[in-house]
Amino acid sequence: MKKMLCTLLVAMMLLAALPVSASAEELTGMTANEIVAQMGIGWNLGNSFDATNGNKSNVYSQETSWGNPRVTAEAIQRVKDAGFDTIRIPVTWYRQMVNDGTYTIVPAFMARVKEVVDMAYDAGLFVIINMHHEEWLNCKTLDKDYEKIGVQLAAIWRQIADTFADYDQHLIFEGMNEPRMKDTSVEWNGNEAGIAAVNYLNQLFVNTVRTDAKGYNAERALMIPTYAAACSATAMAALKIPEWNGSPAENIIVSVHSYTPYDFCLSDTMVNFNKLFTNHTMPIDMIFYNIKGIFLNKGIPVIIGETGATNKDNTTARENWAYYMGMKSASYGVPIVIWDNGNLGNSGGECHPWLNRGKTAKEISPFPTVLEALFEGANSVEYGYLAK
Repeated sequence: MKKMLCTLLVAMMLLAALPVSASAEELTGMTANEIVAQMGIGWNLGNSFDATNGNKSNVYSQETSWGNPRVTAEAIQRVKDAGFDTIRIPVTWYRQMVNDGTYTIVPAFMARVKEVVDMAYDAGLFVIINMHHEEWLNCKTLDKDYEKIGVQLAAIWRQIADTFADYDQHLIFEGMNEPRMKDTSVEWNGNEAGIAAVNYLNQLFVNTVRTDAKGYNAERALMIPTYAAACSATAMAALKIPEWNGSPAENIIVSVHSYTPYDFCLSDTMVNFNKLFTNHTMPIDMIFYNIKGIFLNKGIPVIIGETGATNKDNTTARENWAYYMGMKSASYGVPIVIWDNGNLGNSGGECHPWLNRGKTAKEISPFPTVLEALFEGANSVEYGYLAK
């Protein structure tokens, strides 16, 4: 056991010593609002590193276990070429830990995540990395076991923070994905105890990254979710902004997810969406209105870290939705990060393919007109004019 621990420690030190891939220009000294203003529209590398299958002996097995190809520099460059300025790389870490009670991440897996972050840096993208499908966190007893859960959360983020300390402010840490009391009656809406647990873990995340901060971690932008990353007014109002040294912590970004309208975006129930119909657009309008009232008016930036509309062979409707979401995002200065899981199906609510990921793919997108509508909407208004 001692020999194994020594080997792991040496590997982690070597990993931390690897050079940082060069980005276009160093980003430092920026506030969270200044960073967010540059992030534009983003894209999620979904169903890759966030998968929960695979094994520790094959570093590529997890990222390919849900059907997507191995991530390549060509695929990441395609994200930038498509017009996106930000990539979110969801990562599930618990499947890649040494089973010795220390929560030590397998060095080869950490190195692979680092390799893909470097690809994104080389492409000139902002990068968000997180903890995603961590089922030890999203549990029925989150409201009672949050302190025990926090030990593992802190151990993971300490390793991530040390590994990426020398990456500038183009890299953003997102503490949790959709923290919630899974398989309970309050899984998605929460209760007082569950919300308090999430607020506790958000504070612990900030403490972990900021304490004895190395490199850029003292100024790194940190994303914190509401309970379940819910975008309801209730969930957003219940979020407590973490403190640092007795004052509200700096460079904090609120993270919410919005698949709105739900029946159009995540189910087969609603096939049509018309950006001229107020009964279609009002749910989206209310989310941005509440984001402004609860956060933007207080100087707290927000990112919608996941959004999308499932394919139901309804391309025109999704063009309308994409245009409207792009327009709203730009109007309020709230970046949206499109969820892409690579699923080319047309039913079931989980068909979110935006970019072709194959190394030799000739076309950037399987639905180029939907992609075009997204950026057309974003470019149709003055950026941030409704946030003033």
